[in-house]
Amino acid sequence: MKNFVYLLLFIITSNVVTGNQEGNRLFEDLMNNYRKLVRPVEKSEDALRIQVKFKLLQIIDVQTKHQVLKTNGWLIQKWNDYRLKWNPKSYGNITMIHIPGELLFLPDICLYNNAHGSPTVHIITKADVYFNGDIIWEPPAVFESVCRIQIDWFPYDIQNCDLKFGSWTYGGYEIDMVHLDSDLIEEINENNNTKWKVKDGIDISEYQEAVEWDLLGVVATRHKKRYPCCDYPVIDITYTINIRRKKLFYTVNLMIPCMGIAALTSFVFYLPCESHQKVTLGISILVALSFFQLLLIEITPPTSLAAPLIGQYLLFEMIMVTLSIILTVIIQNVHWRDEQPMPKIVRLIFVHFLGKYLLIFRNIGNKRFHRQARYKRIPTLNALRILDSHFENIRSQSCHGKRNSLQQQKSLGGLFRNNTDSRADYRRLSESSDGEIIIRKSKRLALPPYILCKLNNVGRNIRYIERSLKKIRQIEDLQRDWQFVAMTIDRLMLIIFSITIFGGTLWATTAAPSLRDERIPINNKGQAPWLIYENEMTF
Repeated sequence: MKNFVYLLLFIITSNVVTGNQEGNRLFEDLMNNYRKLVRPVEKSEDALRIQVKFKLLQIIDVQTKHQVLKTNGWLIQKWNDYRLKWNPKSYGNITMIHIPGELLFLPDICLYNNAHGSPTVHIITKADVYFNGDIIWEPPAVFESVCRIQIDWFPYDIQNCDLKFGSWTYGGYEIDMVHLDSDLIEEINENNNTKWKVKDGIDISEYQEAVEWDLLGVVATRHKKRYPCCDYPVIDITYTINIRRKKLFYTVNLMIPCMGIAALTSFVFYLPCESHQKVTLGISILVALSFFQLLLIEITPPTSLAAPLIGQYLLFEMIMVTLSIILTVIIQNVHWRDEQPMPKIVRLIFVHFLGKYLLIFRNIGNKRFHRQARYKRIPTLNALRILDSHFENIRSQSCHGKRNSLQQQKSLGGLFRNNTDSRADYRRLSESSDGEIIIRKSKRLALPPYILCKLNNVGRNIRYIERSLKKIRQIEDLQRDWQFVAMTIDRLMLIIFSITIFGGTLWATTAAPSLRDERIPINNKGQAPWLIYENEMTF
């Protein structure tokens, strides 16, 4: 039994040693007299056919401001080298061998639209060489390509980013680049230029979903063009990655705050003028919008070709806020007008017409009914009270001989209540607008001259007090009218601005085509093998 085990181990080890010997011999035979700088074609006029396919692993970043797409993937290349053929039977049935890429002829395929960094594959891995001369090379690489960002609908935008690969040295007569999936190619002729297109031109079987973008499409296009500089065609394969920005982040952190600030603009007109904070609120809103404008400048490219959706919305809001501040200053000026007469057209439009339609009610009829009575009676009665008090002072200073007669007339009212005519005069005085009755009555009573002089002064004072009180009442009523006009303008602007801002917000949230794009992302079309293995290990 022990001898059998030893024999089995000997056979296995001998086969391994023999296999290694065959592999070493094969490698030495293949690399003997091999020149990696020579294009592997039997005839110099033949073109080397290279099949290319890009395998996308991850969209690392889309630098919107710098217009750069950063991706991670494998650039799969396949070609045939007639110098690397062998008979498997002569080398222990070896059909494939790994050879370092540094020892082989490698196509100088580079990224034409490279932004920065290395445009070529800088990690040279081993290549799989098969017995029929086929070589498959799958080097990993991180590419940073130029991506012209279309910011028209930012942050609800859809981008098409290209990765354009081609040979840097060889023309179309020396290297013929085609897509690896030749059975899926659609040929299109445009302007004497041949275009081959593959709908699913990028391998996404191991693609890891990006946190910011949805992957919608991966198209490969082969171009064969002629340029004035060269007498040979130039071939390239362009991989177009169609991505759509996910909406949640910018909606929560940018759009909703802007909508809230826009809503505050209307409430500037809801704030009463007496608060003295209307202009302050408008300027505060303008400062907040300026902050969002600076934030937008930091994340979008400085292009003059188009303005982003959020930029247009912010500009719309800033215009509305600026108009609200200007109108607020005008409304404040109207509210605090004192003695300026109100034009009839202004009174007709704002007081009598717009007020009731804007649900601003005012008891104008009763106010107008009592206004004449107030102007006519209240100043005179107030003047009578002043005169009555002044007459008491005169009575206390009168001579002792006249004391009995003056004591019978204890007040100014008493002068006019001694007889029926006097009582009638007192009633007329109460309804009069000046002090002429007082002076005439005092002359009929034959009062002493110094009292007549005092009464004349009192009459003039009554007229002055009456005119002053009338003027004060008129100014107060005029102030109330101007305040009512300001309130009417405020209510009108509140309605207009609310409708306008609502319409602008509705446009900003529905205008972007991506909001109506119902295409299902192809993010999860394939799942990476290590994720499958991890899921299996979980159970």
